[in-house]
Amino acid sequence: MTITNTGPGVVSRHWGTASTIRQIDLTGIAHDNIVDRHTAVSSFTTLPLGEAVADIDMLRHAFVTDMNALAERGIEGGTAGRHVADVQMEAQIWLGGYEKPMFAVPNDYLAWCFLEVVPPVEADAGTAAVFDPRAGSAMTAMPGLPWGRQLTITPAAGSLAVVPGWLTCSIVPVEKGEAIAVVVATSIT
Repeated sequence: MTITNTGPGVVSRHWGTASTIRQIDLTGIAHDNIVDRHTAVSSFTTLPLGEAVADIDMLRHAFVTDMNALAERGIEGGTAGRHVADVQMEAQIWLGGYEKPMFAVPNDYLAWCFLEVVPPVEADAGTAAVFDPRAGSAMTAMPGLPWGRQLTITPAAGSLAVVPGWLTCSIVPVEKGEAIAVVVATSIT
């Protein structure tokens, strides 16, 4: 399942779990040609946030807005979460060969904002895959139940996604020739 184009702070529910995925205008937020300006030593490189992001406060505001929308659970049936005061952000470049196996974070929320993407040939390369680990199904889809199915976030410049930190995530291997500049954020409560 791939979901895109919700507005700021618009909460969607997948498997009964709230998340936000939307496109933001990167004008004034991201620097141009991030990948070309930074020679990567390996398939994964971190860089100073200011070298990727021109307006850190504007990007911080976008992350905090969506995280707090999840905390407030704008859709009936949700449980209120803790208010997000700030975010910890890290700028990263992912190149061919980078992948990240299953992980979760101890923070309330995890987010990605894709700043620049050199697209892959294979549609799923470099996607962030998010799984709801409930139901004891070892990430296997169960007929008639929504759990076990993944939500995929396809890297596209301007895509901003926020999910609860307890969800299990992975980064599908980035293929050769593909390049992704992304800011990863975790909530601070």
